[in-house]
Amino acid sequence: MKKRSPLHDSINSLLVFHEVVRQKSFSRAAEVLFISQPAVTKHIQGLENKVGWGLIQRGRGGFKLTDAGNILFRYAHKISRHLGEIENLLEKLHGGQGGFLRIGTTESYSKCLMPGLLSGFQNAYPSVKIALDVGNSEEVQKSLAAHRNDIALIGITKAPPRFQSTPFLQEELVLIVSPSHPLADRKEVSLKAIRNFPFIIRAKGSTTRKVVLQAFHEMGVHPPLLIEAGSSEFIKQWVSEGKGISILVKRIAAEEERRGLIKMVPLKEKIFLHVALLFLKEERANPVVKTFAHYIADRGKEWIA
Repeated sequence: MKKRSPLHDSINSLLVFHEVVRQKSFSRAAEVLFISQPAVTKHIQGLENKVGWGLIQRGRGGFKLTDAGNILFRYAHKISRHLGEIENLLEKLHGGQGGFLRIGTTESYSKCLMPGLLSGFQNAYPSVKIALDVGNSEEVQKSLAAHRNDIALIGITKAPPRFQSTPFLQEELVLIVSPSHPLADRKEVSLKAIRNFPFIIRAKGSTTRKVVLQAFHEMGVHPPLLIEAGSSEFIKQWVSEGKGISILVKRIAAEEERRGLIKMVPLKEKIFLHVALLFLKEERANPVVKTFAHYIADRGKEWIA
């Protein structure tokens, strides 16, 4: 059984305290909360022990809060109100009133990753309408900052301070070459061997580009850049025609290798792209964003497992 966190217990006790104050009675609060009166008393005593002060005065003068009790009640009331709002909004999501979610991602992930993810999400939340926006990683981050999108699933190196970042996947990058290329039959290839061949790289704004160039820099390698391409589809096409070689996410190149159009070769110096879910920190209370973020986090755990 999963161990309950101290924070979880504190929130429960605050909600019990909130109801006791509202009812001005331990016994009536117990009835409303469907727990025993001793359990109510235990919650209040636990809070008083944590605070270090008494919260409620009971005697001839009737039910009265101490100064510490008044302060704590104001915060407990806010927590209770916000939790109620979240529950109501989530019920609307499941009950058909739904919401609208604008999602940004890269061209490659819009084809090989998002269809499966969005299909599962819409099966669980059919009333949520989704708009998918496509661009490179830099463009998608800018769209979040400008509130043109609500949430994004992209490769990142480091999330800007304004963004909440949730890790999703760690993607391996591989060398891709034509089936007839001299490196095609290698079990693995060092980045140093790549400098002898024309190299096709993603255009500026791509996180894959940043990761690849950083790896080259660390190895002291300067490959002859043939062309910069904004589309991984373009890169795979040129590689299949023997016009150059490139490095892409393994998942993105897998279909073309299965069809025999290109060959993927593992890199000796492993390179990874970290894919994360991003949204503005100010959107953390948005119930649709929060629901999608929890869904993606759970799916990420399934894929990693």
